[in-house]
Amino acid sequence: MIIQCTKALLDKLEIQQSDLVSPEGYEQFPKSLMGWHANLVTIYRRKVMILMNNETRYPIVINRLLKKDLSNINAVIQEAIRVALRMEGIKEAIIEDYLASGGDITFSKTASRSMVAKLNNTVRDIEAMSEYLDKDTTIQRYISLVVSRMIQLDGPKKGFYPRNKMIESLAMLNGLNVNQAAEQVLDIELYQLNIQLDLEGHPIWRRVLVPSSFSFRHLHNIIQTVFDWQNYHLHEFTVKRTNNKPLKIVMDDDPETLEFTAFDNEEIVQERFVSLRDVFSKHSDVLYQYDFGDSWTHIITLEKKVQAHSLQVVFLEGNGERPPEDVGGEYGFNEYLRILGDATDPEHEDMKIWAASQKERIFTVEQTNQRLKNVIYNYYYI
Repeated sequence: MIIQCTKALLDKLEIQQSDLVSPEGYEQFPKSLMGWHANLVTIYRRKVMILMNNETRYPIVINRLLKKDLSNINAVIQEAIRVALRMEGIKEAIIEDYLASGGDITFSKTASRSMVAKLNNTVRDIEAMSEYLDKDTTIQRYISLVVSRMIQLDGPKKGFYPRNKMIESLAMLNGLNVNQAAEQVLDIELYQLNIQLDLEGHPIWRRVLVPSSFSFRHLHNIIQTVFDWQNYHLHEFTVKRTNNKPLKIVMDDDPETLEFTAFDNEEIVQERFVSLRDVFSKHSDVLYQYDFGDSWTHIITLEKKVQAHSLQVVFLEGNGERPPEDVGGEYGFNEYLRILGDATDPEHEDMKIWAASQKERIFTVEQTNQRLKNVIYNYYYI
């Protein structure tokens, strides 16, 4: 496998001219799948190594290169590729065959202006989505999922998604049917989750299938979508632990969230960088609280695991209409239902008008699943 580096990266890696190999021949399949162009850029005042596959333009990010990483860069690159492909749900055997086919890592200069231009486009995409960079982690898990789904153009040719092209190319490399690439290359673990509003006397719940590699930011987006919450308010996840202090999974796009967090009483992590597998591999239940005023608590229960060939959220079924936004919590919800059910109440007509603007919109299963296609990279899809 060849890493075709910019001068900035070669200097950082301290690779001597005599140790470089020829960059020629890595722009045509299948060798192009074994080639990666790479650059060194600064994001959040830290040095970040960005790799782009020559054939598929699939992006991989290695953050904050420390001395120990530089001294072991070959293994770090291989592990970064392995982690990114695992996050996509690519079969372990396919990943290991790919790394073995690539052989030992070698380094060269960049191949051509065309490849450098494509690399620069990838760098810009990474910078645009830099919020998905975990500043404290070397090998990044989530930014590849987002950027690999950004369409790429190749001159007059039809646009493509790097993630899809990587799956198809791995199928071709293994002599598999490209038309059935997903079925033959992917083996994705889905969690069947039951999400129930904790409201006595009101059975309001949704059942979904979610990739176990998705983050709790994704799960927040999913809950907002399937309950048709409007994402007006703050939220957090809590995991109660028997022999340890509670784990609090907090939103990290609100500047005050971490500032007023009780670190002594709780272990705090940021939702963008914690996967469902990290938590549900040890715990079967998680609490999600939305709107700290009305305090809508959702009990999330892992019901079972399912294997699939698509990295996609699936809404299965649900029951009950969620309370209106800003109705005043459980007491306010019960009052709301009482007033709507009593045509003689003096507030009845006004409540009907208000409810029309606040209550849940009703979507079909198909419409809900269409909306869920966006949760992998959006905060929330209205």
